[in-house]
Amino acid sequence: LDKAREGKLGLDVDYMAERLVLPIMAVTGGLAEDWNVNNPDNQMKKGDSIIEVNGTRHNVVVMLEKCKSETVLNLTLARAMTQDHLISDLENLVTKKNCGPILVRLSWHDAGVFMQGKGGCPNAAMRLPDSAEAKFDANKGLAVAMALLAPITQKYCPDLISNADLWALAANVAIGVMGGPDITTRFGRTDAKTGAEGVSSSQGRLPDGGQGVDHLRSIFHPKGFNDRDIVALSGAHTVGRCHLDRSGFEGPWTENPLKFDNTFFKELLSKTFTSAVSGNGQQQHRHVASGTMMLVSDMALLQDPEFKKHVQAYADDQTLWFSDFTKAWTKLQENGVENLLRDVL
Repeated sequence: LDKAREGKLGLDVDYMAERLVLPIMAVTGGLAEDWNVNNPDNQMKKGDSIIEVNGTRHNVVVMLEKCKSETVLNLTLARAMTQDHLISDLENLVTKKNCGPILVRLSWHDAGVFMQGKGGCPNAAMRLPDSAEAKFDANKGLAVAMALLAPITQKYCPDLISNADLWALAANVAIGVMGGPDITTRFGRTDAKTGAEGVSSSQGRLPDGGQGVDHLRSIFHPKGFNDRDIVALSGAHTVGRCHLDRSGFEGPWTENPLKFDNTFFKELLSKTFTSAVSGNGQQQHRHVASGTMMLVSDMALLQDPEFKKHVQAYADDQTLWFSDFTKAWTKLQENGVENLLRDVL
């Protein structure tokens, strides 16, 4: 585009210094409109994003200044690259692949490594083969989630969103698609560039489903959670299932593992679970008639009166659980990065 001929570029962009791209808000005439008239099959449109200006990428301050000051502009655009397009792509993925539960687990294990005073944060270190997090037993199977997200990752990362932000957003979109609460995602998590930026061990950071009350408190209290939060977060087991080749446990928690509701709490109270052993020798509990199961850590919620009272409250009132879950889940996703986050992508 040569401004010497027209003078006006004719593009309104949604500038924000924290972004890496310039989303197009409108074509307002000038060279952009002329381009669209002369190139009907390759038009610039609202919803596209400028990702490069005269050889400059990932620096919107310089990119915008070049648009204003340089006479000849070579622009590279990405089609349909906005938050709305991203959310639509995630909703379609969850709907078509029924992969909501594993996307929730991906975000939880990325963020769950945080411990007060000992570091750890959601930074997608797990995606790096040289990271310890990629090799944690607790993270087995999460490569499946990353593979499912790969086409979306390739389209939007890092130009529009970081991997860590994408994982948080994907989980929250999945929860909504599965019938759960509408959870607001904030943005600004930065991706680990090397495996060393992740944590070196999952010990004391990620929970073990084969452990009980004391273990739950030892894991969650150092993250800033109280007993009520622990129970609220445990309710996410209402979706998904365990796999022998991943956790070593087996079976779904509920009879509809793709519906995000308070069934986990209701069935924890109403069903009779018997002690069982998984195919890998892991202790768990099974409801024979329905084929559902509970982990030792799930049954522990009934063994302590401070936990059990919240189980009963959430079984009685799904709205209460949704509210408490949203608060605790948001805290989990934001632990260690609170000061980096913004409301707008």
